[in-house]
Amino acid sequence: MTVSLIVVFAVLALLLIAGIVVARKFAVSRDDSDGPIGTLIAPCVLSLYLIALAMGLVIGWENNHGAAEDAVEEAGYATALYWNTAAFPDEHGARVRADVRGYVRAVVREDWPAMRERRELSESASDALDRLRVSVDEVPGDEPAAALQNMHARQNVTELVEARVKRADSAADTIPRFVTLAAAVSGLVVAVLPFCMQVRRSRSRLFWALVNLGFVGATLVLLLLLDNPYSGVLATDSGAFEDTLVEFGRVDAASAGA
Repeated sequence: MTVSLIVVFAVLALLLIAGIVVARKFAVSRDDSDGPIGTLIAPCVLSLYLIALAMGLVIGWENNHGAAEDAVEEAGYATALYWNTAAFPDEHGARVRADVRGYVRAVVREDWPAMRERRELSESASDALDRLRVSVDEVPGDEPAAALQNMHARQNVTELVEARVKRADSAADTIPRFVTLAAAVSGLVVAVLPFCMQVRRSRSRLFWALVNLGFVGATLVLLLLLDNPYSGVLATDSGAFEDTLVEFGRVDAASAGA
C-alpha cells in the first residue's frame, strides 16, 4: 500500500512523542556524555543511521529511475507497432490501431491509478492488451512483404507484453522494510540524544539540536516517499504514454499524407 503524506507525518509525530518520553525518562548525565555514550554509543548509532539511510535512498532512487526508463521503453514499443500498421490491409490496420490506442489509454487511465494506490496493474488494461494481441494475430500475411510486417508487429506485441510484466514488478518494488525500520529507529536515537544530555544549556546547543532533529525528520520523510516508484517525490508518471497518444495523431497524419 502506498505511503501517503498523512501516514508519513503520523509516523514522524509518533517518533517525536516517543523521543520526548525517552528524553525525560533516560536523561544522560555529564559523565555519561563524556564517557561511553558520547564517545562510543552515539557514533555507532549515527553510523548505523547513515548506512541504513544511504541504502534506502539508493534502493528507492534505483526503483524510481528504472520505472521511468521502463515506461519510456514500453511507450516506444507501442509507437513502433502503430507505425507498422501502415502496411496492413485497411480494415485490419484500422482495428489494430484502434486496439493500440485503447491499450495506451487504459494504461494511462487505469494502470497508473492502480499502481499508485494498490501497487498492481488493472484488469481492464490487461484485457485491452489481450484484444490487441488477437487483432495482430488475425492480420493476413500471404505476401512476403506483409509477412515481414506481421513478424515485426508480433515482435512489438511480445515486447509490450514483456514490458508490462516488468512494470508489474516495478509497481511491487519497495525499500526493504528492515532498512526502513533500521533508519527510523536509529534516526530517532540520533534526533533525541542531544536533548537527553544533561550538559550546560545554550542557545547554540539548542539550535543545532533542532537542526539535527529537522534533518533526521526530513530524510526519513524522503525515504518513505521513495518507497513507491509511482507515487511520491520522484514518482514516474504516465507522461510517456500520454506523449505516445499525441504521436499516434502525427502517425495518422503522416500516413494520410503518404
